[in-house]
Amino acid sequence: RTVMLRADIDALPIHEESGVDFHSRFDGRMHACGHDAHMAIMIGVARTLIDRIWDVNGKYLFVFQPAEEIVEGAKAMIARGLLDNHRPDVVIGLHIASFIESGTVITKPGLLWAGSDAFDVKFSGPGGHGGMMGRRGNVLAAQAFFIERLHTVVEGLEQDGVQCHTTVGNIASDGAWNIVPRGVLVQGSLRTFNASLREQALDRLHDLLHEAESEFEVKANVDLVHGTVPLMNEPNVTRTVLEVGEELIGDRASLLGRPLTVSDDFAEFLTRIPGCYFMLGARPAGDVPPAHHSPGFRIDEAALPVGVKVLAGAASRLAAE
Repeated sequence: RTVMLRADIDALPIHEESGVDFHSRFDGRMHACGHDAHMAIMIGVARTLIDRIWDVNGKYLFVFQPAEEIVEGAKAMIARGLLDNHRPDVVIGLHIASFIESGTVITKPGLLWAGSDAFDVKFSGPGGHGGMMGRRGNVLAAQAFFIERLHTVVEGLEQDGVQCHTTVGNIASDGAWNIVPRGVLVQGSLRTFNASLREQALDRLHDLLHEAESEFEVKANVDLVHGTVPLMNEPNVTRTVLEVGEELIGDRASLLGRPLTVSDDFAEFLTRIPGCYFMLGARPAGDVPPAHHSPGFRIDEAALPVGVKVLAGAASRLAAE
């Protein structure tokens, strides 16, 4: 069988403050989610399998995927014939996790991570003098109203005991201390666990925007970009990955109890090929480290060989099945 192994390779538009000696050489470009570690692990897996070339069966397809952070890379590679040209039978991959104990492997069959949508909401009004404008036509008041109530879009929408999630990541306007602007942009994301929950959340999002329009006499337009579907692991492949993990690292390989509200376009491959995505714990010693997607993000590099061993072992086992 042909086993596809995927590593994402893109960085984020963040000024790095990690303090590590291998920090980014490009200001405003940082591997703040561990994709550099994914590449290093994948190269290690390739070397491991090459060293064992006379003892392994099957074929191996190594995919280094761009544009995961903007949730376009997997779809683009599929559209350009990746799966048609190579016809893999199974796909596996991992994601480093600085919030999980270093050297552990965690996954689960079925729903692992949420699907995602990105939204751009633009509030438009007449603009005006900061000393004379009240609520009417005030786009900043409207966006504050929207953000304060955004949590209601996902209230009660849950699966396996985990509520769907929404958040704002950027607000932009051309106002000043004494200028209420004519427009304000609010950018954020919506994370849902299935198509029904997504539809309900989007209906609520539009209802909230209509409410803001009525309350503040502004216009609200939303541009929605469907990022990726929920990430669903195939049970049999996941069982094999966990079995290999248990053989190699014992009880440090374990089942995740509930899905997480993060997203990854590895899910696009899983809608077409049976496979498994797992998390590799890499929490540095000491205090809780800065989060993924933050300037201080860092990992415990000692976890990388564990990722190499488990991925290589799972790939060779799956290829021989």
